[in-house]
Amino acid sequence: MTPLPDHTVVRAPSTPAPCVSVIVPAYKVRGTLREAVDSLLRQTWRDLEVLVVDDAGHVLRAVTRYEDPKARFTSLFTRRLAGELRLSEQPPGGHSHWHGYVDGEAVLVSFLTRRHAGRRFHVVLETDLDFMRREVFPTLFDDPAARARFNVTDEANRVVYGRALTRAGEFLVSMRFPTTLYKWRMAVAPSQAPALEASARSRRWAEAGSAGLSLAVILVGVVFLALVARQEERLNGLKSEFIATVSHELKTPLALIRMFGEMLASDRVPSEEKRRHYLDIIVRESERLTALIENVLDFARLEGGKASYEFVDADLAAVVRRALDAYRVRLVSERPALRVEVAASVPPTPVDERAMHLLLFNLLDNAFKYAADGDEVIVRLAEADGRVTLEVEDRGPGIDPEDARRIFERFFRGRSAQHTKARGTGIGLSLVKHIARAHGGDVAVRAARPRGSVFSVTLPLRAA
Repeated sequence: MTPLPDHTVVRAPSTPAPCVSVIVPAYKVRGTLREAVDSLLRQTWRDLEVLVVDDAGHVLRAVTRYEDPKARFTSLFTRRLAGELRLSEQPPGGHSHWHGYVDGEAVLVSFLTRRHAGRRFHVVLETDLDFMRREVFPTLFDDPAARARFNVTDEANRVVYGRALTRAGEFLVSMRFPTTLYKWRMAVAPSQAPALEASARSRRWAEAGSAGLSLAVILVGVVFLALVARQEERLNGLKSEFIATVSHELKTPLALIRMFGEMLASDRVPSEEKRRHYLDIIVRESERLTALIENVLDFARLEGGKASYEFVDADLAAVVRRALDAYRVRLVSERPALRVEVAASVPPTPVDERAMHLLLFNLLDNAFKYAADGDEVIVRLAEADGRVTLEVEDRGPGIDPEDARRIFERFFRGRSAQHTKARGTGIGLSLVKHIARAHGGDVAVRAARPRGSVFSVTLPLRAA
């Protein structure tokens, strides 16, 4: 055959597609191969450029649609793609694709291997990706509404075709193309994707709220348990102190009763006057022991939830006077003096007389413990505004404001009790509070003037 000229430009037949330039390098090529390449270009308008190369990567023929006769793809193939394609490893009849990025631009290459006249040739085609976007992808879905639910993205998740489907969220289905365009992915969103994503978002918020609420409940529970444990530890300490105090309080009157009883039994009394004095001591300590035991038993019933009251309409003034008469018997001396300011009578009030005696005895015991010998303890009872108020006032050292908030707690003993070493179990005022509330009233404490404390028990009168 006659050698081909250095470059020959061949015009393709008239067609709506772009014009095609055929650039032929100075190689001897059989006419049948040239005709085959020209025919391939004429029939395949989706390809931008077609090269015929040998195993060594030498370009034997190039057909291009680019107006630039420098043949961009030919240069690209020679510089970058010849080594990437590994043409020499493909068997005759093989057909492969290479999809990737060169200088930031997507490139799709198809290459076929053929044997002709004893020689291996490779036909390398650069596919027009714009043609794929314009002509191929739109045919995947005929329905315009369906087209809005799919797209094609590259490796960097940039949209190559279609629109962004971010609203589909976790309901987006994405898969890489298995062959040819294997660097790109197709994604499809369900028609209900926005509603499903909104529902999922609401569910996530609800789950996050539930988790936060659960965590808050756990934290509150932990704090509550810590506070309960601390309170229980404090109560256990108070109970131990209470047991020690009660043991001491029981031991003191028992020791006195035993000592003076033994003296009387052995007839070691110097005079009749001393005998009567010893007998008075035994009686008073017995009454004190009885009162202590009654307090402990009442407190035990209260702690066990077995406390019961028998309410009867009564004149509270008369009830208070009878309680004071009983209490005077227990006084060792006339100092401090007991002053009574009780109304002549008050309207009938539903009370448990035994419980009211216990309430008043505990208030008086508390007042006499802290009052000095030269002072007096005042008991007042008055009615006003449908309520009756019983007050016991002393001239003792008073109550620290911090102790006043806890003075009615069980086992609690204030700073003044610790400083003066006053006897007591820490349950008397707790009983007072329980009895007052059982009668529908309450108890409070305030500072007296010029010094001392006033304990006030307020009870409701029976409605007319």
